Amino acid sequence: MTYEYYINCNERGSFNADVRDADGQTVYEIDAESTIFDDGFMWHETDMKGLEQYLKSLEVIPENASIVWGC
Repeated sequence: MTYEYYINCNERGSFNADVRDADGQTVYEIDAESTIFDDGFMWHETDMKGLEQYLKSLEVIPENASIVWGC
């Protein structure tokens, strides 16, 4: 199963991104207040490997899933 990662906004302190399933439904959202960066799960806003591992650990996505860039 493949999920898509979209960065919706990345401007001067504003950040919003989400992960969507095959139906286009958001399964996880990240914003500027998210601790995913501070807690070291994602090193930067394009760290999809870290995001994938984090979402698997939370069981948001299954172990056999992958995350790719959304179009």
